Amino acid sequence: MAIDHDHTPPDGPFAVDATDRDGTVRLVLRGELDLAVADELRRAVADAFATTPPTVLIDLSGLRFIDSTGLRVVLEARELAAESGVELQLRRGPREVQRVFSLTGTEDALPFVD
Repeated sequence: MAIDHDHTPPDGPFAVDATDRDGTVRLVLRGELDLAVADELRRAVADAFATTPPTVLIDLSGLRFIDSTGLRVVLEARELAAESGVELQLRRGPREVQRVFSLTGTEDALPFVD
């Protein structure tokens, strides 16, 4: 099943592009992940896990900002992965994004890949 779609216009403050290739659903995030768009990411994560792929990769490298609500959605994705038996991987974001994970003590508890 192909999921190639973009949830928001490219000129918006946040976008998530989803692709399904070789058993991995990849969610590539761009822009600013905050309270205003958190539900958009929740829907994309739910769509990704609904296909029950072996792996879901959330790519944070295109984010400029993440707040505590965005962090919560990432933590919810980890819980959903554990419940569904799907491997979750997170691609690290830029320094300012990773700082949120570091300051909250969640960086070591999440499955970051390089």
